[in-house]
Amino acid sequence: MCFQVESPAARSRRDARSWDALLPDRWYARRGHRWLDRALLVLVLPPALPVLAAISLVNLAVFGDPRRILFLQPRVGWRGEVFLIWKFRTMKEPRGTALESWSSGGDQLRVTRFGRFLRNTHLDELPQLVNILRGEMSFIGPRPEMVEVESWAAREVAGFSDRLALRPGVAGLAQVTQGYTGRDAAAYARKLEINRRYMDRISLRLDLEIVLRTAVWMLRGKGWDWQPAPTPAPTVSVAEEPVAPPALERRAG
Repeated sequence: MCFQVESPAARSRRDARSWDALLPDRWYARRGHRWLDRALLVLVLPPALPVLAAISLVNLAVFGDPRRILFLQPRVGWRGEVFLIWKFRTMKEPRGTALESWSSGGDQLRVTRFGRFLRNTHLDELPQLVNILRGEMSFIGPRPEMVEVESWAAREVAGFSDRLALRPGVAGLAQVTQGYTGRDAAAYARKLEINRRYMDRISLRLDLEIVLRTAVWMLRGKGWDWQPAPTPAPTVSVAEEPVAPPALERRAG
């Protein structure tokens, strides 16, 4: 389910033409990218299913509750729509809010031992195959941010939400060149620069290159190449618990 919120992109009241104008006028950027998603789904889904089952069993043993196997969280996606991203749970509950934990670098301390393995290999992202099937994400594209992080980054970095002209990706050029970043405006400005370069150069060759580089990162265990946050957590009130469907309700993380 996708629903509109007052995100920076939504507040800009862009129409379809203004979003389209941000993409190159080439067939691959506007149509071919989605065909690559369909082809990769056919290739990836069969071998992914037993891996999904095995990780679910380990997470069940780690957290002791089937409702805590997965983590669902609102993220800002295509053209400012908010959707629920699916991931395997990798962290213990934060003492404060999810935004405060991210801002202070506390996420590193909350990750379980198995969760660190999942993050380093990107296997925590496997449930996002559901998001791709639903048309909310692509295999390759800019990573979607938390609603609060998107609002902060849009204030700090002019044009940051322009990247939302593309569907968010499970993997992306910024991930394999920059890695993860905390609350650092300069790092987010760099992330925007990389995403704009990707949007300008988007092609089948570039997407396949990112797929291969992501595979190398997974094998090298560099999926969570953390960049520490230099500034303290802001005082912002957000929900401590991500939104989850009835079958997965309670706390997710």
